[in-house]
Formats: sequence, C-alpha cells, structure tokens
Amino acid sequence: MWLADTSIRRPVFATMLLMALVVLGLVAYPDIGVDLFPKVDFPIVNVTTRLKGASPEIMDIDVTDKIEEAVNTINGVKTISSTSSEGVSVVTVEFVLERNIDLAVQDVREKVAVARKGLPQDIDEPIIEKVDPDATAVLWMNLAGQRSIGDLSTYANEVLKEQIQKVQGVGAVNMSGLRLRQVRVWLDQDKLRAYQITASDVVQALGKENVELPGGRIESRSKEYAIKVKGEFPRVPDFNDLIIAYFRGAPVRIRDLGRAEDGLEEKRTVARLNGVTSVALGVQKQSGTNTVEVIDAVKKELQKIERTLPPGMILSVSFDQSRFIKRSINEVQHHLVIGGLLAVLAVFLFLRNVRTTLISALALPISVISTFFLIQLFGFTFNNMTMLALTLSIGILIDDAIIVIENIYRHVEEGMQPREAAHFATAEIGLAVMATTMAIVAIFLPVAFMKGIIGRFFLQFALTVVFSVLVSLLVSFTLTPMLSSRYLKPRRPAGDPPERTRRLKALFERAGEVLETCYSAAERVYREILVTCLNRRNTVLALALAVFVLSLFMTRLIGKEFVPQEDQSQFLVRLETPIDYSVDEAEKLIMRAEAIVRGIPEVIRMSSMQGYGRLQQVNRAVFFVTLSPKADRKRSQQDIMSDIRRQLTAIPGLKGTSENISLIGGGQRNVPIQYAVRGRDLEALQVYTNQIAREFAKLPGIVDVDTSLETGKPELKVYVDREKAADLGINISTIAEAVNFLIGGEVDVTKFKDEARGRRYDVRARLEPQDRTSPADIGKIYVRSRDGRLVEISNVIRIVEGGGPSIINRVDRQRAINLFANLEGKTMGEAIGELNVISAGILPADFTGRYKGQADVMAESFQYLMFAIFLGVVMAYMVLASQFESFVHPFTVLLSMPLSFIGAFGALLVTGKTLNVFSFIGLILLMGLVKKNAILLVDYTNTLRARGVARREAILEAGPVRLRPILMTTFAMIFGMLPVALGVGEGAETRAPMGIAVIGGLLTSLFLTLVVVPAAYDLFDDGQEWMKRREYRKLATRGYWTMRIRQVPGLLGKIRRAPRTLGHACTLLKRLPGAVLSAGAAIAQRVRRSRGGPPPGPVAS
Repeated sequence: MWLADTSIRRPVFATMLLMALVVLGLVAYPDIGVDLFPKVDFPIVNVTTRLKGASPEIMDIDVTDKIEEAVNTINGVKTISSTSSEGVSVVTVEFVLERNIDLAVQDVREKVAVARKGLPQDIDEPIIEKVDPDATAVLWMNLAGQRSIGDLSTYANEVLKEQIQKVQGVGAVNMSGLRLRQVRVWLDQDKLRAYQITASDVVQALGKENVELPGGRIESRSKEYAIKVKGEFPRVPDFNDLIIAYFRGAPVRIRDLGRAEDGLEEKRTVARLNGVTSVALGVQKQSGTNTVEVIDAVKKELQKIERTLPPGMILSVSFDQSRFIKRSINEVQHHLVIGGLLAVLAVFLFLRNVRTTLISALALPISVISTFFLIQLFGFTFNNMTMLALTLSIGILIDDAIIVIENIYRHVEEGMQPREAAHFATAEIGLAVMATTMAIVAIFLPVAFMKGIIGRFFLQFALTVVFSVLVSLLVSFTLTPMLSSRYLKPRRPAGDPPERTRRLKALFERAGEVLETCYSAAERVYREILVTCLNRRNTVLALALAVFVLSLFMTRLIGKEFVPQEDQSQFLVRLETPIDYSVDEAEKLIMRAEAIVRGIPEVIRMSSMQGYGRLQQVNRAVFFVTLSPKADRKRSQQDIMSDIRRQLTAIPGLKGTSENISLIGGGQRNVPIQYAVRGRDLEALQVYTNQIAREFAKLPGIVDVDTSLETGKPELKVYVDREKAADLGINISTIAEAVNFLIGGEVDVTKFKDEARGRRYDVRARLEPQDRTSPADIGKIYVRSRDGRLVEISNVIRIVEGGGPSIINRVDRQRAINLFANLEGKTMGEAIGELNVISAGILPADFTGRYKGQADVMAESFQYLMFAIFLGVVMAYMVLASQFESFVHPFTVLLSMPLSFIGAFGALLVTGKTLNVFSFIGLILLMGLVKKNAILLVDYTNTLRARGVARREAILEAGPVRLRPILMTTFAMIFGMLPVALGVGEGAETRAPMGIAVIGGLLTSLFLTLVVVPAAYDLFDDGQEWMKRREYRKLATRGYWTMRIRQVPGLLGKIRRAPRTLGHACTLLKRLPGAVLSAGAAIAQRVRRSRGGPPPGPVAS
C-alpha cells in the first residue's frame, strides 16, 4: 500500500504526521467543557397572557383557545399544550427539532399579533419567549442563621443576589422563602365606617400625598438648577400622619384608621434547610454555558462571600448538579484507562512479545488524544456520550494495529526480513483492515444523522467513534508498519535461551510455550470442526437460523424503557396538601414530612421549598434530598425513595411522590408515565381520568399515581345586582376595586424610598386580619356613590360559595387531564402496555389518550434507532461490496450480525437489564464490530484462491491462520469494555447495558461466526457456480442454436452490403481535401477584395 510504503521509507514523515494530530488534541483538551449530556436546543415557544381577576374558565375560552387557533397554522408545529389558571394563560408551542427556533418565535409573534384583536381588550400584552432548557436551577444554596426572615430576605435580595449574578455564566438567581420588606397599612373596618372613609379615599390619598416629581429647571446667568418636588415620606412612621380626609372639620389621619408599619410582604412561600428556616437561592446558568464551569465559578465566589457575611448568617450549598456530573465523568475516565490497559494485556497474552504489544498499543493514546481535537472543533463536551464513545471504542482502536502487526509478525516468524514483511503483510491485509474500519463507519454514520432528540444526543457519540476509528486506521497504515520494519525481531528458537537468563524470564518463556501449545491445539481443533461443518453446511446454516429466531423471541422477555433509572445520590420529593389549606396549615403537614425524610439514615442534606414556582401554590412543596455517596451506603437510591413513599402515606391528607432528577425526557414532571387524556367535556374527562387512575394504581409496581386536575378549592363568587347598584349610583368597578384593595391587599398604591439604602419598597394597604375572616366580612365594605353617600355593598351583592378547576390543561387543542405515575420494579414498556389496555376499556371513541415526556420520546426514539440500524446494514453492504468487488461475499459477512443478537439479548436477560436507548446503541456498535471476524476470514480465503488454492482447501487454511487475530481482537474488545459492563460507580446504570450487550454479542458471534461464515461461503460459492453452469446449459440447448442459425441470413446480407457502403465512404473521404482547399481560397479572395489588396496568386493543388 502506498501509505504504508511511504511510512516505511520516510519514518520521520509518518511520525510527524501523527504527532501533529496528537499536538492538536493536547492543545484542545483544556478548552473542552464537562457536562452530563450533550447540549440540545429544544424549539419550544411560550405565549404568556395575563388578565387580572379572570377565572380559569374565562382564560381558557377567551384567551387560550384563540391563541392556540392562531398558532396552530404555523409550519413545523409538533404539539401545542396550554395551562389556564386564575388570571394567567400559558400556551406552549413545541416545534419539530429541525425547525429554526428564531424563525419559529417570529412566526408565533406574527400569528399572536393577528389574533390580538379577538382577545379581551383589558389583557396585558402577550409575552412571547423561547423556552430555554437551561432555565432550571443547577445549584441551590440556602441563607440561614440566627436572624429574622426579614433580615435574611433583605440581605439575599439586595446583596447576595447581585454578588452571584455578576459571576461569569450566571443567567439569573431564583429565590424561594423570600419575604421582602414592605410598608403595610393596616385599616380597621369599624373606624373606616365611623369616619365615613372608603377604600378609594385611602388609595387617592396615598397616591397623591407621597410623590416626588421633577419640576423642570431654573437657569440663571451662570448656573442651572434642577427642580425636584420632594413630597415623599422620608420615614415609614411618617405615613401614620398622612391626612386621608376631613370628618366634621377635623383631619382624619392613618393613625386614626389603623396603623402603618415597616413590615414584610405576605407569607406565601417558605424555605428550610434541614428544618431551619432560610432563604433559598437557585442559580440559573446562561443559555449554552457549561454546567460544571458555571457551578465551579459560583462556588469560588461563595468562598469570598462567606468571609463578608453579617454575623449570625450562614450560607451553604443544598443542591449541586455538578457533583453527579463530575463523579459520572470521572468514573467513565477511569473505565477508559482501565479498559485500555486490559486491552493491551489481552494483546500481550496472545503475542507474548513486548515489542509487538507496545507497537500495537500506541494506537490507543494517539487515537484518543487526536479525538480531543474533533471534540473541541465541533463544540462538543466531555459528557456521557463522548466519553462512552471513547471507552467502548478502546477495543476497536487497537484492532487495526493488532491485525496488521500480527500479520507482519507471522511473516517475520516464517523467515521474512522485518522491512520486507512490513511491506508484504500490510499490503496483504490492507483490504481487510480497510473493510472492517469502513464497515464500522458505515454503521455509525446513520446514527449521527438520526432525527429527534435521540439523534441530537447520539450525534456526538457517533462522530466520536467514527473519528477515533479513522485515526486508528491511519495509525495501522503508517506508524505500525514503520515501527514493525525497524524494531520487530523473530522469536528465538525454544530451548536456546541467552546465557544469562533470569528465573523470571525463564518462567515467562515457559508460560509462552504453554500458551503457544494451546494456540496450536486450538487451531488444530478448529480445523477439524471446520471440516465437519463444511461437510454439514446445510445443517449448520439451519441451526444458525434457529438461533437467530430464538434471539428475536427473547426480546419479549426483556423489559423495555427509555433510559435506566440512575442512582445520582439526589432526588426530589413532591408534596401536596389539601387544596383548601392555608399556608400555615399546609406548613404543619410539610414539616411532618420533613421530619420523616431527615430521619432516613442515608440523607445528609434536605432543602424544602413550599409555594415555589410560577403559580406559588401554597399547598405544594418540593424537597431536594441529597444522599451520602453511592459507595458509602448499602441501600440504593430507588430503595430509599420507595421507603420515603411508604412512610409519607402515614400522614393523613398529604400526598407525596418521589422523582429522579434527570436531564433526559420532557413533560410537566420527570416521571416515566405521563399520559394525557383528551376530550371536549371537562366533567366527563375528569370521570374517565379518575377511573383510569384508580385502575392503574391497583397494578403492582405502579406508584405515585396523580392527575393534573385541581378541583375543590373553595371559591367565593361575588355577584352584583346591577339594577340596585345603578339606583344607588355605584359602579361595578368601584365595588371590585374596594374588595381587591381591602380584602386582597395586592394593589400597588405607592412606593416608599429608603434614601439610606437607595431602594424603593411597595406600600400596600389591607384590612386588619380579624376584619376578613368570613365571607360576610366582604359585605361590610363601604363604597361611595356618585352623590357622595356611603353604601354598604351587602345591599347590592350576593355571595355564592362554590368551587371549580383551578387549572385547565389542553393538549393539541383539546381539553386534557394529565395522569402521572412512577414505577417500582416495573419497566416503562410493560407499564405502557398495561395502561393502554386500561384506557382502551374505559375511554369512549370521542376521548383519546396520548403519552408525553419519556414515554413519548421512547416510542419515537426506538423508531429512529431501528431505521438507523437498517440504514447502517445497507451502507455496510455497499462498503463491503465495493471492497470485495462482489455482490455475494457481503451477504456472507453480514451473516455474522444476526448471530450476535442471541448473545446480546441473552446477556441482557441474564443480568436483568432492559432494552433502552443505551443498549440499542450497544447493538449498533456490536453490528459494526462482529463483521470484522467474517471479513478477515473471507478476505484471506479470497487471497488464497487468487493464488491458485482450491476453494475448500482455502477455507480450511484461512480459518486456522486467521483464528489468532480473530481471538486477539475479540478479547481485546471484550477486555476493553469490561469496566463499563461491570461498573458500579456513579451513572453505571445507564452505561452497563451498553457494555453487557456488546460483550454478550461478541462472545456468541465469535464462536458462531467461525463456523457459520465458512459454511455460508462454501454454500454461496457453490450457488454461484451452479448459476454459471445453468447459463452454460442454456447455451447448449437445441433451441438456442436454432435461433442463432436463423439469424445467419440476415448477417450475410449485412456483410454483402458492407463493401458498397465502404466504397461510398472512401469516395467522400478522397474529395474532402479538395473541397476544403477551394473553400479556403474563396474566403481569402473575399477578404483581400474587401481590404483593396492585390488579387490572389494561383493556388497549388
């Protein structure tokens, strides 16, 4: 081969060529980030619309439905989901992954602008924004200590938040348990009535008497003065002196109606760390930044912050996503190193030569380090996908070098000089090495271009494998033959050791002789088995077909899921108290749950947040639970989560669920089962969903069954008698504003400016707590009519107590209720099958169900993976057909692929693993690997036949000769993947199925390929010869020659006409020169005449 010959002649050139790749990889290494999974941009757009005071039904009908109708016509929409709650509508538009997110946002903005005229006029303008997967907090910390919640909240909001936000890569800081400073004006209902003061009087007075406005400027001859009207109260107690109105000639001040105090905003959220009240701060990274880098930078800043904290305050990290990422990636890196050493050991056991082992082992560091350059060039990170690709490729990277150097060494042993052997052996084996590598590339390229989220995740995996394998091919054709030509030496004859041989060396040589004896015996036994199989080739192929059918049957016994559950040493606990509980009553139940979780021995840290989230539902809470490291505890994370579920059921009225923290999947919650039941009738939808949930919860292994429907929250509906209100001169808006101001206390009246802090704080007014304890208190509010009289609103209103859904969900334009469930000891595929049976028996024809989240992605991903496998087989066939210049031999090679499935599926079944996206990738990797053995056998058989050896003898000679490299490469790959398959560290649950499937498939394929491929080669070649003989027999039949004889007269006629045709053609050719010369002369004469020149002379003929 040209490349190998050039490398042998120019060793410095070959060395520098590969050193260039190594240097690029080393330079790129420090700039590569670390993350758990590849970055995936989800093209999702949110449309948020607010309408104060609107019920969920009004938001659903008047806002959500119209926005959904508008955006549904946009190209590339995958699904539309929405949530309508009190005063808020959120429409989520998910596009196919191939859609450009910026163009999608623009399309949504245009459609919403068109639909705006059909929406209520008093809504806030719709907010259209991209949904960023990085919007979730990657780091939570808690500020606690022996200080009041007000001091903690003020310091966290005004000092700590700004210090964290200035860190590079931090996008935002979310806070929970925060109660900010607020000026509270408490009003007494009886005093308001006594002084004839209404809510509007208080609002107007606060708004007009606490202002600071610019007054322009005054310009003199030499100076210019800015004017500011300082009408704001400098101190909070000064609000008590504010005159609201005059009653009987005397001023009525706030202190006469109640009091103004420097207080805190209403308690609607609570945070605790290990049971201690605190303020929780969640760090949200900027879009596209690296998780580990951002968290490390924040932690470095926290070390500086801790030195400046006020006395009595403690800042501690409660949840850190980077811990699991670092542990998981470090575990894979250890597997990479250990796998490489084991692969080199396997090579050494077969070659028993230090020089050959070291020469072949050089392919590992060169290929891995060079791949760092590709990772950095394409913007990849060190994540589970790229590191798994390198780890699983360890055995492959050394394969090409093993095959080449084994062939060189065999020729050296047979008497060739090392330089000659390097030339000859590399050229002899080059086609097979090229075919094996290109077949692996052909298998993985379709994986790199799969659609859907699975394609985005495994793009980095596939390209890393492809690039590293191509580099190893380059090494095997350059460095390996070059070093072999210079440093390989034939083994000394046995029994002639050096004079000063040490005992250890003598022992080593004796062990080598034993191994050589074993290899020779294995080759003899294999030849005998091969003879038997060739004599019974039909039986062998029939048994191989039976084994393949058995492997397909085994898939029914293997569980199926999207991704295995990981032990991350951290998880979530979600709690829900009765919906009508107040914040304090709900807190009591939540604190009981905290005590249970903190009582688990393995729990080292627990952060709880009540009322956290966009809706701030006070009856809901979430716990971030951190466990001791996996190696330091006996129980798994799933066992601990199951224990917590069981204990939480002992608290009456509390509903608790445990969830994993994962970055794969979607939907509203991170649970395996998310099932949306859709229909038009909300009441019927509720009945059917509850019935499905009850039946589904009865099944073993189904836990945490819950629905998204929230009903039963007490609601007071205030109906105004319009006729009475008009007679009394009262506006509807006056009544609504008075109720909102005095009962709700959510009206932004004015601001208080603290000059010392340089900040402004809200001023809110509200009735005293004892004046708003019952529905009847609403009717005691007074409003002023148009003629100035005070009217008690109980005269014009009617209060009705009722209930209704607090949230209305939609999925794809239909009202929907989502069903959630977790699994214990049951795979997702089994649970989906059971849920399908239940829903089919309950839902009528006009109600449908659809999976969301992991279940939806699993079905889509499996389809894409199956298509990738099919396309990979087709491309592998095309590569092999091109290499062998045959349409038949590729089929012989591809037979080894189905023979590997029995081992892969059997290994998964025996070890209790599942079929998931990781084991599927293992199967694809396996399909690229197992062809190698068949290629080596077929290629060398063809080489021997080209030298004149008979087919059967060529098969019997090629098998034993190629047995050693086949065993060597197979066991090198198995040894390289053993750490992944046997790993028990962080993240091993996702990696192990991939390694187990590959090792199981390699073992069975090794033994089956060695007998089935030669038998198939022999049979297929017989078939080709039979087809040729059949064609010859056709030619020899009587009818064929009769047809040819009948064609003779026509052929004779053509022959007779041929002379006349040739004579006519010759005559034309003779006349052609004279015609050309005459035409040239005529043209020249015309040109001269046009220029006035002399006439032309005679033209010689």
